[in-house]
Amino acid sequence: MVKLDLATMQRSPRQMLSWCIGGYALALLVGIAFALILRGAGNWLDGFAWEHAALRAVNSVVLPSWADRVLLYLPWFGTNITLMPMIIVAAIWLAWRGRRPLAMHLLVVQVGAFTMNPLVKAFFDRPRPALWEWRGQFAWASYPSGHAIASVAVPFTIAVILWRERGWRWPFVVAGGMLAITAYSRLYLGVHWPTDVVGGLLMGTIWLVATLIAFRPGAATATRELNRP
Repeated sequence: MVKLDLATMQRSPRQMLSWCIGGYALALLVGIAFALILRGAGNWLDGFAWEHAALRAVNSVVLPSWADRVLLYLPWFGTNITLMPMIIVAAIWLAWRGRRPLAMHLLVVQVGAFTMNPLVKAFFDRPRPALWEWRGQFAWASYPSGHAIASVAVPFTIAVILWRERGWRWPFVVAGGMLAITAYSRLYLGVHWPTDVVGGLLMGTIWLVATLIAFRPGAATATRELNRP
C-alpha cells in the first residue's frame, strides 16, 4: 500500500501568464468582433434608431437633485482615473505585507482594464451621442465604455479577493451596485450609446474571469491511497 499526500500547489508563472495574455487577447477580440457585427447591421457610428429611443427614454426621467448628483459623481469611482492610484497604493501595501500575489493580481487587472479601452477606441473612433450636452467624465471615442470595463473587472476582483481572504460577501453587493449605477449613468449623462456599454461589459467580464482563473489559489489535492500487490 502506497500513500500519496500532495501539498497545495500554486498555479505556475507560465500558466498565470498564459491565462492573462489569452484573456486579454480574447477580451479585445470579442470587443472588436461585437463592434464589427454592429457596424455591419446598420448606421452604427451615428447610433441605431433603438439607441436614440433608449437614450431619450432614459433622459426623460426626472430624478431628484440628489439622485442626479449620484449619477454624476459616483461613476468617477469606477473610472481608471480614480481606480489606478487606489490600486497602486493597495498593491504597495499588500507587497509590503508580504502578499505579493494579491498585489500582482490587482495591478494586472487594473493595467489590463486601463489599456484595452483606448486600443479598441482607436480602432473604431465611434462618435459619442450628440442628442444633448454631455456631462460627467468622458474622453476619446464612444466605443467601448471604459467605465463599464473597469467597473466589472476591478471592483469584482476586489470583492472576490475579500471573499477569499475574509469570507465577506457584502463587497459583491457594493460592486454590483456601483456597476449598475455606473452603467445607467453613462446613458443618463448622454456620453455613451447603449451598445458602448454592452461592449464594455463583455470585455470587462472576460478580463475578470481570465484573471480570476490565472490568480486562483491552488486547491489542495486530497490524500489518496493506492493499493498495490
